[in-house]
Amino acid sequence: MNIEELIEKAYNFNRGEIRKYNPDMEFLDDISWDAGIKLAKEYGADENIVKVALSMMDSKLPEAAHLGIGKQHVLMSVDATKELLKDVECLTEKDKENIIRCVEEHHGVEKYYSIEAEIVANADCYRFVSPKGVLFYASMLGRKFHDFNKELEQLNFKLKEKHNTISLPLVKEELEPYYQFFQKAINEAKK
Repeated sequence: MNIEELIEKAYNFNRGEIRKYNPDMEFLDDISWDAGIKLAKEYGADENIVKVALSMMDSKLPEAAHLGIGKQHVLMSVDATKELLKDVECLTEKDKENIIRCVEEHHGVEKYYSIEAEIVANADCYRFVSPKGVLFYASMLGRKFHDFNKELEQLNFKLKEKHNTISLPLVKEELEPYYQFFQKAINEAKK
């Protein structure tokens, strides 16, 4: 298997999990995929590592959410990533470790393992801080909860969580005005 085939396999695995458990997530997945590729180019990172990690970072989130153990999705996604990479010969052990660490660290850490890990974590922020991501996520929450106050609380939680994860200057510059706007809107809606 070459790197292009590995990227396709990871992408198809992730999309299969999404389609099986929560097809709505495909739209959010596209947002982070596009952001991650853009950031990899901007910061001179290994785009192939980023692509595999973007596919695998939340690959088990749909199943974990379905089972009611959403918080365990990172560990489940790491296990799925290790399984995916175990017999891959087109990557070095260091590249494999980099991908695994990207998945482990995609919710943010104090010091990232690599620029690729930081890019993956920052790309995930676009799902919940960009206008397209916030509005789509809000619509998902509406279909899930049917309770405006619960929806607002979850939206506010994710907005703050991902805002606190942003670490790259380009992402801060791009997403900070949106964060301020949506935070103000949520605060007004709570009144």
